[in-house]
Amino acid sequence: MEFYLNSVNIEEIREIYDWGILDGVTINPTMLAACDDFRAALDTIRSTVPVKLFVQVVSHTTEEIVREAEKLHSLADNIVVKIHTNVAGIAAMARLKASTNVPVCATAVHSVIEALAAAKAGADHIAVFLGLLGEVEERPVWEIVQDIVKTFTGAAVPSRVMTAGRSLQQIVEGFKAGAHEMTCSYQIWKRFLSNAHTRDRWNAFSSDWTASFGSRTWLSE
Repeated sequence: MEFYLNSVNIEEIREIYDWGILDGVTINPTMLAACDDFRAALDTIRSTVPVKLFVQVVSHTTEEIVREAEKLHSLADNIVVKIHTNVAGIAAMARLKASTNVPVCATAVHSVIEALAAAKAGADHIAVFLGLLGEVEERPVWEIVQDIVKTFTGAAVPSRVMTAGRSLQQIVEGFKAGAHEMTCSYQIWKRFLSNAHTRDRWNAFSSDWTASFGSRTWLSE
């Protein structure tokens, strides 16, 4: 089980990394398009947190995708190259996995057949985007994750299934359906530990202790 943060905001990344449970950062072209300098933004993240970085290529032809993927991975061993799940992307994944050690994530997957095609091409990670599916599909989003995981397991496919969710429910349902990893925004991460019952119980414990012992703790002499 791996937890990723979807962000290019260095303060957000720093804060979540300090929790001690962050395995990686996922980055997409839309995020980088809002930065003044996409190379500088990536360099800042690379130098700040020693975790996996999922960075997406933006080229359109198979040849250019392969070259861009190789260039990205040459920057650091912890970079996983995200490639869009279309015809040129699938062809590029197959070429990369046949001749290089570049780790690949098939991104923006919205169907079982896309996941199967990406796995066949050798993608190490399959990023299933649950956000839009949750808005336009009538069936529960966890069903597509369950179908992908079940199919991969039956065929002994080693690709890891990642869910990209827009709510706590999507993240939880994804793991319940068998996903290996997830990514979500900083706003969703901040809700992980915001349960009112948990907060109220801590406040009660803290108040009772302070009423009896003031500022003393187990570190006090």
